[in-house]
Amino acid sequence: MKPRSLRFYLGLLALGLLVPLVLFAAGAVNRFAASQREARAQGMRETARALALVVERELGQSIRALEVLSHSAPLVQGDLKTFHSTCQAVVASQAQWGSLSLLDVEGRPMFTTDQPFGADLTALVDERPYVREVVKTGRVVISDFPYQRFQGLPTVVVAMPVRRQGVLTGVLVATYAMQHFDKLWDEQRVPGNWVGTLVDEEGVILSRSRGRARFVGTKARPEYIANIRASREGFFASQTVDGMKSFAAFARLQVVPWTVSFAGPREVFTASVNQSLAALLIAGLGCCVIATAWAAWVSRRMTRPLRALARAARERPDSADAFTNVGPTGITELEDLRATLALTAAMVMEREDALRTKMTEAEAANLAKDQFLAMLGHELRNPLSAITSGVKVLSVTEDAASRERARALVERQAFHLARLVDDLLDVERVSSGRIQLQKRTMDLSECVRRAVAALESSGRTQAHQVEVETPRAWLEGDASRLEQVVTNLVSNALKYTPPGGRIRVVTREEPGHVLLEVSDTGDGLSPELQERVFELFFQAERTLDRAQGGLGIGLTLVKRLVELHGGSVCAQSDGLKKGSTFTVRLPRGHVEQVPRPQDAPMAPAPGRHVLLVDDHADSRQLVRELLELDGHTVSEAEDGPSGLARARELRPEVVLLDIGLPGLDGYEVARALRSTDEGLELMLIAVTGYGLEEDRRRALDAGFDEHLVKPVDFTRLRELLLPRKRTVPAHST
Repeated sequence: MKPRSLRFYLGLLALGLLVPLVLFAAGAVNRFAASQREARAQGMRETARALALVVERELGQSIRALEVLSHSAPLVQGDLKTFHSTCQAVVASQAQWGSLSLLDVEGRPMFTTDQPFGADLTALVDERPYVREVVKTGRVVISDFPYQRFQGLPTVVVAMPVRRQGVLTGVLVATYAMQHFDKLWDEQRVPGNWVGTLVDEEGVILSRSRGRARFVGTKARPEYIANIRASREGFFASQTVDGMKSFAAFARLQVVPWTVSFAGPREVFTASVNQSLAALLIAGLGCCVIATAWAAWVSRRMTRPLRALARAARERPDSADAFTNVGPTGITELEDLRATLALTAAMVMEREDALRTKMTEAEAANLAKDQFLAMLGHELRNPLSAITSGVKVLSVTEDAASRERARALVERQAFHLARLVDDLLDVERVSSGRIQLQKRTMDLSECVRRAVAALESSGRTQAHQVEVETPRAWLEGDASRLEQVVTNLVSNALKYTPPGGRIRVVTREEPGHVLLEVSDTGDGLSPELQERVFELFFQAERTLDRAQGGLGIGLTLVKRLVELHGGSVCAQSDGLKKGSTFTVRLPRGHVEQVPRPQDAPMAPAPGRHVLLVDDHADSRQLVRELLELDGHTVSEAEDGPSGLARARELRPEVVLLDIGLPGLDGYEVARALRSTDEGLELMLIAVTGYGLEEDRRRALDAGFDEHLVKPVDFTRLRELLLPRKRTVPAHST
C-alpha cells in the first residue's frame, strides 16, 4: 500500500466526522420528504373520496327523480300519453338527461321522449342487457356496459323498475350524458398538469378533466386498471394515457362500480426533496472544504517537528543527542516521541554491541559445531575400521591368540561405539530435561572403583599411572549416572595426559557434601579455557591426527548430570603443560553411612527355554549363539505375528522381544501374551534401540518385566535369566 501523508489522514478524520452528520441530515430530509409525500398522498386520497361522493350524489338525484316518475299517477293509471308528456317536461328540466324511455319487460320500447307519442319504434329494438338485469334483480341499474351516444355525446343508462300492484311491468330508462360530470373537474379547480378521471368497471374512461375529446370512451392503461381493481381506494405510482408519469389516488363509488382517480405529476412530489438534498449537498461540500483546510493547517503544525525528528534519525541514528537537539514541538505527544526516540537510539547502540558479541559467540559455536562433525566422523570411522579389520582377521586366521586378540578388539570397539551414541543421547536428554534420576543411598567410592576397573579392562589405562584414593563417601544419588560422571572425567584426563603421566582420583567427605577430584599431569588449561571447557562441543586446539579423540560432549554431560544432583563442578589449572584438576561437589542428602554388603559372585544360570523375536537376522543369530553358549535352548521368530504364534505353540520360559517388529509391534505382542493364562507367568524382556525413559515406562505398561537397550549388556541379561518366581503385575490381571 502506498504510504500517505499525515495531512491526508487528518483530512480523512475530518471527513469521517462530517460524513455521518451529512448522512444524518440526509436521512432527516428524506424522512421529512417521506412524511410530506404521505401527507400529500393522504390529501389526494381524500380528494378522490370527495369526488366519488359528488358523483354518487349526482347519480342519486337522478335515481330519486326516476323513482318519483315510476310512481306517477298517469303511469299507474296507464295513461301513457300523459306520462309521455310528463317525461318530456322532466327531460327538459334535467340538463344531464338526454332522453327517457319506457320499455316492457322484454325490452321493447313503448315510447321515448326523442319521438312523438305513438310513433313506430320497431327500429329502436336492440340488445338491452340492462333490462334483463333490472328484471332479474328488481333493482335500479346504472349500466356499466358499452355506453350509448346521445346526439354524439357519451352517455350511460339509468334503468328504474316500474311496478303496478307489486308486479314488474316495465323499465323506465334515462340516458345520462357523461358530459355533465365535466363540471365536476371545473368545480374542483383541478390544476392544468393534474388529471381527474372517472372510469367504469371495465376501465373505460367515462369522464376526464383534460383531453376529454381524445380519451373519453377509451380504455385506461392495464397497470392502472390492475391497481384500481386491487382495492376500493388507494394510492400508487402510475402513468396516464397521455404519457405523464404521476402518482394517483382513487376511490370506488358505492352505488355503481365506477372509480374516480386524481393524479399529479411525480416531479411535484420530488421537487421539494431534490431541492432540500441539493442544498444539503452544497452545505456538506462547503463543510468538507473548511474541514480539509483546517486539517491542512493542523497537520503542518505536526508534520514539521516530525520531519525534523525523521531527519535526525536518518543523519545521526546512532546518537541520542540528535533527537534532543530538535527544537520544541509544542505538542505533548511529540515531546514524548522525541524522548522515546532518544532512549531507543541509546538502546539500539547497546543492543548492537550485544549483537556483535553474540555474533562472535555464534561464529565460535559454529566453528565448534564444524569441528564436532569432523571429529564425529573421525571417532565413528576409527572403531568401525577396527571392527571391520577384526572381523576379517577372525574369518581368515586359525591362530587362537590372534583370534582372541581380534575378538577382544571387536568387543572393545563395539562398546566404544555404544558409549559414543549413549553420550550423544544423554546430552540431548539432559538438555531437554527428560532424564529422571533414580536416587538411592550409595557409596561414591564404589562408583569410582567400578569406573576405573572398566577403563582398565578396556586397556585404556595401560600407558598411564592411575592412583585411586577412595574412602567410603555415602550420599543420596543415581549410581549409574555418577559412575558415568567418573568415567567421563577419568577418560578426559587420559586423553589429555601424555603416556607415562599420572591420573589421581580422590573422594572425601565434607560437612553436608561429598567431593570427587580427578587430577592429572597432562596438557593443562589456559585461563580462558577454564571458563569454556564445559561448553557443548568445545575442545582445546589439537593436531590433525586427533590423537585424543572424543566428541567434546563428555564434560558438558558431566556438568549437567552433577547439576541434576544439585551439585557443582569446576576446572582448575596452573597453566598449559601443568596439568588440571576437576572437582565435583555433591550434596550428601539424607543418608546413613552404613557399609553395603558385598555382592556374591553370580552363579551361571541353568539352561532355560528362550524365544528370541527380532527382525534383524544378524543380531538374532549372534544373540542366539551367545545364549546357547550359556546353555540355554533358543527358538527364533522374525516378526510380530510369527513371534506370537511361536510363543503360544512352544510356551517358552523367557521371551526376548524386539519392539520395532513388522506386522505387530512388540507392545501389541506383549499385550496379547499377557491376555492368556499361560502368558501370566511368562518372563517378557524388551530388547530394543528405543532407550528413553518414556520408552521404558511404555514397555512396562505393556506388560514387559524388563527393558534392555541395544547393544545388550550380557551381564545384566545373564542376571535376568536366573530362575526366580515372577510376580504378576497388576496391569496383567
